[in-house]
Amino acid sequence: MEEDDRDYWDDYSMNSNEEGFPARPQPPAPVKSGAFSYDKKNGLRANDFPRATIEELRQLFRKNASSARRRAATKPWIAAQLYLYDIAFDKSAKVDELRRTLEAAVKGRKCVEGGPPSIAAVQKRLATQFARKCEEYSRAIKEHKLDIDQWHKQNFSKFNDPSAEARYNLDFFFTKYFVDDEGFPAPQKTPRPIIIWDLLDQSESLRRRVDIVSGLRARVTRYLTVIAWASELKQGVDTAFAMIDRPDVKTDHPTLEALFDPKNFLAKYFLDGLRDKPPRIQKKPLILESWFADSDGFEELTHAARRIPDFSIKRASKPAQDITWSCSRTCVVVGWTKYVNRQVESLKSEIAQLEVAKAKREEREKEEAIQAELKPHTDYAKAHRSTQPGLFTPRHLVGSYMVPCRQLQDEYSCELSLMTLDVHAPTSAHGVVAAFSLGIIEGTMLIANSRESLELLREEQQVARSSDEEDELIDEEHFAASGKRKKTASQQHGAKGSKRRLGGDHSQKPGRFYFQWAGCETGTGELVMDEDHERTGYFDLDDSGITARGKLGYHGLFGDKRLVFKLLKVSDTPRKHPDAWSSYCEEERWSRW
Repeated sequence: MEEDDRDYWDDYSMNSNEEGFPARPQPPAPVKSGAFSYDKKNGLRANDFPRATIEELRQLFRKNASSARRRAATKPWIAAQLYLYDIAFDKSAKVDELRRTLEAAVKGRKCVEGGPPSIAAVQKRLATQFARKCEEYSRAIKEHKLDIDQWHKQNFSKFNDPSAEARYNLDFFFTKYFVDDEGFPAPQKTPRPIIIWDLLDQSESLRRRVDIVSGLRARVTRYLTVIAWASELKQGVDTAFAMIDRPDVKTDHPTLEALFDPKNFLAKYFLDGLRDKPPRIQKKPLILESWFADSDGFEELTHAARRIPDFSIKRASKPAQDITWSCSRTCVVVGWTKYVNRQVESLKSEIAQLEVAKAKREEREKEEAIQAELKPHTDYAKAHRSTQPGLFTPRHLVGSYMVPCRQLQDEYSCELSLMTLDVHAPTSAHGVVAAFSLGIIEGTMLIANSRESLELLREEQQVARSSDEEDELIDEEHFAASGKRKKTASQQHGAKGSKRRLGGDHSQKPGRFYFQWAGCETGTGELVMDEDHERTGYFDLDDSGITARGKLGYHGLFGDKRLVFKLLKVSDTPRKHPDAWSSYCEEERWSRW
């Protein structure tokens, strides 16, 4: 696409919905003759279908032709191929008859690759007609471009401010002020400098236009620009520089002055006019905005100040007004070296204070968020009566708990609302069973007030599973004859001890409970069994009986380091029901695959 066409389409896309914008001519539609149609993109078609190749037709009529190919050969498609190969057929015939007609033509070699001369003549005639339509469309587009140009000129004529004119259309702007209708310099149109504000992204385009007009000069920045004939440029720059101090200029004045004219900037604040004699009147350094640090103005200012003794221009950081993301932002400090160094250190100190304040605020907000998350526990605690210390039993644990764990929350982004423990009423004399979720793992937990009781509880759970398996193997005939079940091995001989005991320490710390867990990783669904009895831990209830601190072992993920967690009771009623301890076994692992 040529540049002129690209500009045209960009203009149309940007302004087509504006009031009064000329309607675009419609592209030429395909020309038609009977069943045939033609356009440049699709070529000759019949019934809006292109001509199939001889090879494609042969594949259609093979005995092993695919069902998809056969389904695609509809009546309109077959008729189109007959038209395009100029095979006579009965238009009222059904699809099967048309299929046989086309098949006979293909196998009888009546279909010629590329089509017969008669169809080529049709294509040539339609192509000629379409070319004429394209020529008409091309003329309409040229007229449309003129209409758009006239529409822009009408809009341009409504402006009475050179800045608005330049921002709207640089071509019209230059024709109005600096060149004639042929594009040649016309100094008599505007002998005095023109000052333009806020060209922004059009500044480079303006610079290129100035460069091709003989005798025209400019001082160009994104925010302030002066255009003048060579002999008038200096006066225009001085005038524009003086205008920066106006109250209606919202951009930081010293920064814009330094960007627009470094020499005038230095003369205004640090030198004896433009004679480059430093009187050291301005002791306090100037702090320029961050956008100046990455502009061409930084290098220009550095170059202009290189011969001034004891003078510094430093990139630095200053306190940010909005510290949501960062406490500092880039700046440029300009002034006498001694004072610049002091200013830079002062800015560092201010930033450090901001960082401390930000850290305190974030910590406070974090604590407030935590307290909001802990509200169910605090509400429960207010309504709860303390139990006498030292009299806690597994039955006392029944209920629902939050399980804060700083390591899981910080390192694994686990949400506290999803970290829970739900302890159910005991069905054993040895302890209780609970459902737990810690974000990255979830499963079933066995809890008892001694290691020995925990082991007995676990063996009970294993015996329950063994009993279920043995029940399935009972001789049905014997059962039917006797009406009684056989005793299982565990019922006859009692539960066997495990090869590895959980501990032989009979001493007990008041309020301490021991647990063993098994479950699965929430991310992968992989089972985490505890056949080696290493998924263990404990927690200590405090005197209130509704909060506890504990440690949990998970060697597979954390090695020998134990997770430190808290228990915060939120309800006397458990919410989640635990899976059977027996479901976390090798057989279950394989069944998941």
